[in-house]
Amino acid sequence: MEVLVKDVVAKAIEKLDAAGIAESRIDSWLLAESVLGVSRQDLFLEPEKSVSEEQAQKYLNAVSVRVKHIPLQHITGYQQFMDLEFVVNKDVLIPRPETELLVEQVVSYIKDNDVKVLDMCTGSGCIAVSVDRMCANADVTAVDISEKALKVAGENNIRNEGRVTFVQSDLFENIHETYDIIVSNPPYIPTSDIETLMEEVREHEPRLALDGSTDGLKFYREICTNAVNYLNENGKIFLEIGYDQGRTVPELLRENGFTDIQVLKDLSGNDRMVIAGKE
Repeated sequence: MEVLVKDVVAKAIEKLDAAGIAESRIDSWLLAESVLGVSRQDLFLEPEKSVSEEQAQKYLNAVSVRVKHIPLQHITGYQQFMDLEFVVNKDVLIPRPETELLVEQVVSYIKDNDVKVLDMCTGSGCIAVSVDRMCANADVTAVDISEKALKVAGENNIRNEGRVTFVQSDLFENIHETYDIIVSNPPYIPTSDIETLMEEVREHEPRLALDGSTDGLKFYREICTNAVNYLNENGKIFLEIGYDQGRTVPELLRENGFTDIQVLKDLSGNDRMVIAGKE
């Protein structure tokens, strides 16, 4: 027996709404595309499209997982980022759209130049692999303290035909070269704020990738203090920051001898990136 896709999606939206899932319609269709292979556009073209009862039940089972506030990406197993597909799981932070803006700044700066890039706190590898894929002349190294995160990042490197070199290291501990660019999206949530985050983040994404200690600045202090020793002359540092760190992180950079400091906003108008140079 066949079931109309529009009916099963409507049922999914109802379940997600009842569970307080904020983007119930978007999530219902993303799950439909992942599980049923049917997009919203497909349904516009074929309004009476149907699937088997078995397929419909498989879809509703996935919806039942999402109802428990399991991140959508942990159900589908991937996240789109910079037009590439990245595997994600509980061991890595799910790539965010605002981080694409950081990658765009790095890529725009590199252009066609031969550069060595260090991605600190790489997580899923989304920054490192994207820069590598978009910049043929970039030699990219990516660092993370988590062995589990590096396993995911390595898989994403292979999946996207990247050439990134991965190093397990507590920040600069195992780094012995210098670079033209250091880029990082480090943990920057103050410890006390983590409990206020939405359940999907608080309960299902790695605290190691979120917790920036008491004031959220722990990793920026260490990166800003040490980065100058790992940057070549005229090197650049690119940092993603929290919306309220547009003054504190530049000050840390300034204290450590960086110049030409710029704070850039995201599409919501929040401070989101800091770029600085080494003389």
